[in-house]
Amino acid sequence: MNKQPSDAGSQSSAGVVFEPITRTDGLPNKVRSQLLQMIAAGQLAPGDRLKPERELASELEVSRNVVREAIRSLVDANVLESRQGAGVFVASLHVESLIEPLELVLALEKATLHSLAQARLAIEPGIAALAAQHASDEDLEALEALIEESGASAPEDSEGLRAIDIELHARVVRMTDNPFLARIMESIGQLARSSRDFTNSMPRMRTAAHADHERIVAALRARDPEAARAAMADHLKHVERTLAEVAMEQATGEGLEEQPAGGERSR
Repeated sequence: MNKQPSDAGSQSSAGVVFEPITRTDGLPNKVRSQLLQMIAAGQLAPGDRLKPERELASELEVSRNVVREAIRSLVDANVLESRQGAGVFVASLHVESLIEPLELVLALEKATLHSLAQARLAIEPGIAALAAQHASDEDLEALEALIEESGASAPEDSEGLRAIDIELHARVVRMTDNPFLARIMESIGQLARSSRDFTNSMPRMRTAAHADHERIVAALRARDPEAARAAMADHLKHVERTLAEVAMEQATGEGLEEQPAGGERSR
């Protein structure tokens, strides 16, 4: 799969032999699966042009509509690229574009805020540990500037503090220099917007988040992966615990007593 994408005159897949598809349910998925397997095996590389629909349908022993549906799904997933008047080609297969549908997948799952908090808890501590290993002086200075800005912000500035929160977590992800993690967290971050809106609505949570973020940045400054992992895990456990408390409040109809700003951290 080391070939580079090219224009309409690039190598054709004419020499590739496709296996007939058995006539059972889910034919488009079977065609899709075979195409993906061939791409993964290097039989079809970035820039290769697929055979015309008619030829594919004949070799696979399915209808052209089945082939068309399978190809359309792979085009939508950025695995194949349709070029007007030229045909269908294997796309560049860049990591960022292949992971792009993840946001839609997560959205269709209708994940709850609690589930999102659990997802972050499963992923972000490891991200923090990696960030501690790759942190540059420039990265650390930027994080410390965000902490300083957060500390200087008025407690009632929920919008400003939310923006700082988003940027801080996003920068930690970028520090890993890992495009898979960056794209995954971008998708989760967009879905978690309502969670941040909620946590920023409570002053005690905004204050507690600042303390959590200070601890995370201190661990990153020390370039201590395990301390960074623990600090991020504690921070996200506070988020998960608070969301669980709110769910209980809504279920019982009882209000939670607002704690002092230095109390339970929960953002």
